[in-house]
Amino acid sequence: MNIDLERVAAIQRSVIGGVLLTGIAMSIYRFLAWVARRVRPLQARWLAWNARVAERDMEPTTEALQRLGLAGLPIQSFREAGQKTAGAVKLRYRLLTFAVGLGTGDLMMAVIKTIETQRVQPSLQPSALTLAAVTLPLLMWAARRGKAVAGYRLLLSIMSAIEACGAVATSSASDRHQALRHLDDTCSTLRRSLLRVHRIANSVTRRSPRQRKAKHHAALVVAKLQLAEAQVDSKGDAGLRSLAALLAKIGNNFAAGRASTLLPEQSLRDTAPVANREGLRLTVVVVVTAGALCLGVLLELPAGVDVVLSGSAAVLAAMVIYGPRSAIAKAGEIMGILRP
Repeated sequence: MNIDLERVAAIQRSVIGGVLLTGIAMSIYRFLAWVARRVRPLQARWLAWNARVAERDMEPTTEALQRLGLAGLPIQSFREAGQKTAGAVKLRYRLLTFAVGLGTGDLMMAVIKTIETQRVQPSLQPSALTLAAVTLPLLMWAARRGKAVAGYRLLLSIMSAIEACGAVATSSASDRHQALRHLDDTCSTLRRSLLRVHRIANSVTRRSPRQRKAKHHAALVVAKLQLAEAQVDSKGDAGLRSLAALLAKIGNNFAAGRASTLLPEQSLRDTAPVANREGLRLTVVVVVTAGALCLGVLLELPAGVDVVLSGSAAVLAAMVIYGPRSAIAKAGEIMGILRP
């Protein structure tokens, strides 16, 4: 079996080009953000805009707590945490959505022109497809990167779960099953984030002796959250109130900088920690994707087929490992971030 070295070199050039393109885009964004924070008139408007966005994000959560009879819960930490980053988070995701939409539109036009002219357009060449396959994941990673961005995303996940509790409490008998499934999806997304909360908060380094304790505490918190979710069916509205109160307590502690003490130790004494297999799942998805790409090169598949094969393998592996509902929940989370 011969290896097409020219094809391998083309893939390498596309990967390097994708990395450079992503680096240039993020450098421009960071430069403009740095200027906005340093020029006083722009800084004032930037802070005011973030505060307005944070307040709009809090309105549905506040209404949900009121419907659950928990209006007296302290949630000021949520507002304070979002006053500096809420707008920036939404801006990053809107720019990412614009880039994805622009690339998708270009590919669709290229497909139409290819069908009309019976000639493969430049956008459908293997090098262009590989460049897109590399650039898009890097842009998604860059959009989510950063302590402030990741931290506010976690708070948005907590707020979404609280709002889901309120939606279940006010749902009719015919719509309650859908509201409960939405509650499961939001809590599932939140649990995965909580298992890496020490990374999100950037409060523990990889070689720190505190890392094991932080991971153990996060696993206990997730187990406590699962127990509270399990009581929703048996306790009804009382279970929803308990779950919402627990979510608010976790969010307040995280917003206050207590990422390693999200819940009091005494409340976790009789709780067994959950197993964290997120790292293994992600590794499997990456290995399957890379293996499919290498297989396409070794089998000397037609130009462009290897990229489609690796992309399809990544999607299928993610659906098998995480489940299709997790993908839908993640899309719903992003749409929640983008809402006006």
